[in-house]
Amino acid sequence: MSLDSICPRIISRSGWNARNVTGHEPLWTVPTPYVVIHHGGILHYCYDQPECSKIVKSYQDLHIDKNHWIDIGYQFVIGEDGNVYEGRGWDYIGAHSPGYNSQSIGVSVIGDFS
Repeated sequence: MSLDSICPRIISRSGWNARNVTGHEPLWTVPTPYVVIHHGGILHYCYDQPECSKIVKSYQDLHIDKNHWIDIGYQFVIGEDGNVYEGRGWDYIGAHSPGYNSQSIGVSVIGDFS
């Protein structure tokens, strides 16, 4: 069995048409002791890369335009297509859990699971 058959695809920022942003702050604590799992909180679902990419882009737009953050708040987003979408990535502080952002990786799952 190859790793390709068991590991999810990671879609780069360019793969989901992320906005170019600057000003990311490096993670202070490496390795990070925490992983914080979120759900998108919006009734959006997707089953293929084009649809999931649109939703990830909508999260980024919301976080930048409404929340006035420098980028999407999560390091990674998981789509129902099984792909992982790179947000801020491994190296930069997220904006997802006040008090824990500098020492955690934030992962959001697309959809609303409340």
